[in-house]
Amino acid sequence: MNEILVLAGADQDLFGHYCRLEERREGAGARFDQAVNERLELLRQNPFMAPAYLDLTTIRRLAILEWDVGLYYSVEGTRNVLHAVLHLRQDKDTIRATLLSRLPQ
Repeated sequence: MNEILVLAGADQDLFGHYCRLEERREGAGARFDQAVNERLELLRQNPFMAPAYLDLTTIRRLAILEWDVGLYYSVEGTRNVLHAVLHLRQDKDTIRATLLSRLPQ
């Protein structure tokens, strides 16, 4: 099984989603966190389950449709590196720009 590495940007994304959900409804952030952890566990077991995102062949997106977010990650050896957790209703160019800004140069 692969290790999950959550980068700082993705961690900030997760915290932001959690806080916004908790502001709207108590307990919603915890349910979101549980859904994310369940998906991350699936990725640990099967890192290539999600398709590549657009033309960013190293980045994959696993959608969590019930929360309208995508987990954007790469598989690097025995690690799944989580780069971003972004709302799926954003413009694709905005998502792409965010991802490119978080990839190593």
